[in-house]
Amino acid sequence: MLEYSFEGFIREDGTVGIRNHIGIICSVVCSSVVAKEISDKVPGTVPFVHGNGCAQLGDDFKLTKNMLVGISSNPNLHSALLVGLGCETNQISGLLESIPDTKPVKGIGIQQMAGGENTIKKGVEIAEQWAREAAGQERQRMPLSSLTVGILTADLDEDSLFKVAPVIGEAVDRLVHNGANVIMGLSKTLEPAGGLLSERSAREEVKNRLRVMGEGLQRKRWKEISTEAPAYQGFSEKERSQAVLEAEMTGTSPIKSLLGYSEIPAERGVHLITVPGNIVEALSNMASSGCNIVMIVSSRGVLTGSAALPCMTITPKNQDDYFDELVDFRVGEGEVSDQAEAVIADLLEICSGKQTSLEKLELGEFSIPHIGTTF
Repeated sequence: MLEYSFEGFIREDGTVGIRNHIGIICSVVCSSVVAKEISDKVPGTVPFVHGNGCAQLGDDFKLTKNMLVGISSNPNLHSALLVGLGCETNQISGLLESIPDTKPVKGIGIQQMAGGENTIKKGVEIAEQWAREAAGQERQRMPLSSLTVGILTADLDEDSLFKVAPVIGEAVDRLVHNGANVIMGLSKTLEPAGGLLSERSAREEVKNRLRVMGEGLQRKRWKEISTEAPAYQGFSEKERSQAVLEAEMTGTSPIKSLLGYSEIPAERGVHLITVPGNIVEALSNMASSGCNIVMIVSSRGVLTGSAALPCMTITPKNQDDYFDELVDFRVGEGEVSDQAEAVIADLLEICSGKQTSLEKLELGEFSIPHIGTTF
């Protein structure tokens, strides 16, 4: 067996990052400008700003808090500075209590610091100290089993699926056989294959949930804007046949779990994770669930990425590559095994520090979904 490895940054809890970002994370929309200004003044920092955190209740508030805890805990972050206002629902003190003690984490509040200027000054002071520490940390050779790899599909047509699915599936099998975690986005296009995927889980609860998903669409379609429950709708034959092709990208290993928002896998192997249709929100959810890197599999590439994760864009080799600058790997006509090996080779180079196309273009965002209404 080949011994795959990469060079990453070891954290105190034994997890490994492939980037050494310093996260400047706002707890609420009201502190987003201050958080962004702190980040603008300190190289090596990444701002995580969003529109949530104020006047949220119940599951919606819980989702915001869990995603910020997850982002702060992601191994790709060397440290995390939380910036709040002071009167928000999503209090800094609650976040600090929930974030595992695995890295430098601090919190500051604009009201506590008596204004934005004071907060920016204090935030810059903290971030600059961490930036010096991060710059002195060296990468170390790590095994493939240290990685958690996400897979997200975007705008894949049937012809593209025929070309890329076997290669991605073979690459996933090799990743899992070498101890890596793989988290596949359970998108609405994959849901029709729920029955097929359920046969690969040994857990009855996972089997049942996947089986129900495969029976019919549970999500609202974009035209259904009323507050009434969505009408049950079965899947078309075309939706089912494309979902079977998309399912091929999960490889052949057992499916260990079906993760919700910000859930981290409890064991190594293949996992499915619920993702919204919004690509940025989906990538943000994968980051808060512990992914190091995401392979975005698309027909032609996407014009966005993650602020926390390198996103490796994989497309079929097309005659008209209008979005050539967005793509990292093109699946051609060669042997599946050779191309799968090339995918892993490129992935490991990125994990060792090589920039993806989206990173070169500085296309990285962060966003938190809403699952309820504010009050």
